[in-house]
Formats: sequence, C-alpha cells, structure tokens
Amino acid sequence: MKSKWIFTGIRPRNWRKRVFKIKPDFIRLNETNRLYKISKPLIGLTGGVATGKSTVTHKLIQMGFPIINADKLVHQIYAKESSLEFIKDHFPSAITGAKINFPTLRKIFFDNTNAQKKIENFIYAQLENEFLKKAEELNQHNFLIYDVPLLFEKGLNQLVDQSICVYTDQNTQIARMIKRDNIDETLAHKMIKAQIDIERKRDLSDWVIENNTSLADLDGQLDRFLGHYFTK
Repeated sequence: MKSKWIFTGIRPRNWRKRVFKIKPDFIRLNETNRLYKISKPLIGLTGGVATGKSTVTHKLIQMGFPIINADKLVHQIYAKESSLEFIKDHFPSAITGAKINFPTLRKIFFDNTNAQKKIENFIYAQLENEFLKKAEELNQHNFLIYDVPLLFEKGLNQLVDQSICVYTDQNTQIARMIKRDNIDETLAHKMIKAQIDIERKRDLSDWVIENNTSLADLDGQLDRFLGHYFTK
C-alpha cells in the first residue's frame, strides 16, 4: 500500500497540534449500521494481549487523535459501587478488604466459562452508555478511534468503518506477558487462547501495524498508517 508519509523513525513534533480528518474513501458505513448508531466514522483499533496496542494508542492520543479506550470504559464500570456488589455476590473470593482483587478475578474469568459469560454480560450491559458519554466529550472531531481488544471476537468489525490491527508474533506476546504481568506461561497461553489467533486478526484487518522490533520502527509503521488514512 502506498503512502505519502515517509518513514523517518521519529514522530514529527508538530503532529500534536494538527487536526486530522479521515479520508472519504475509508468511510464505509452509515449511521444506522455503525456501532451504537453513532453519526461519525469509527475506526476499530485492536490487537492481541501484549502486542503493543496500548503504546500505539498512547502515541495517537499525544498527537491529538480522538480515542475511546474500551479497557478504560470497563475500569470505570468496575469502579462503581454496583460492580463491587455484583462481584461480592457472585465471586466473593475475588473480594479483598472491601475491594475487587483483580488478579484473582482474572484467574476466575479465564478458568471458568460460566463465570466469564456472567461477568461479560454484566459489563457489556453498561458499556454502550459509557461509550456514548466519552463520544460526546470528543464531539469536536469528525471521526473516532475505538481501541477495543475484542473487536473481532465480538463481531464489532462489522460495525466500524475500518479495522486496524497492532500485530506481534505469538512468541513475542508470550515473552512480553510473562515479563510485564508477572504471570506463568500457562496463564499467558490461556489469555491468548481466549482471543482469536493474532494471525487470523491480521488477515481480517484492513490495515496492520507491525510491532515486532523497536519503538523507532513502530513510529515508522504509524507514519504509514496515518498517511494512508488521514489528511491534515
């Protein structure tokens, strides 16, 4: 794919203050077909565990891109008193000192399919409202980027205009997870298996941002992505 943006390995400093617009060719849906029926184009940004999606999101936010982060929305839901009561009622072993013990809850989630469904149903019932509140805060932009790990798993790729994948090979994923999250290899594999294989996500995506090597190379990948999709 060709791009006007040249790989420099360094993010231009003046990007942060620029207003970006999505190119019309990449607006695929109308309001009635889009996630939560939002009126503006929506780009889905996904990846796998420890592929570096959070790093990409952080860089885009620094540049002024309108990002809605699904994980942050979920954290906001968990911070509510109603969530504490829900976990206390259904998974009391995940409560420590009147707070949710997230490492314990994570283990329960990945070890028990029924628990996983119950937790997901509780969270997703509240997710639309949190998404729309954040979208309203970003109302000055003419498009939105939704950073969502389960874009393909939940079929959300059909509800966004473009699907972007941050890709890292599975061996690198495992190594990063063990180091970053201080977990064993068994749990790392379970967490990866809970998502669609990263190679499959790569094949399903409209654009792939590779993150197998250095941060400088990642900046170059972002150069090409931005040049392909946006105008300044």
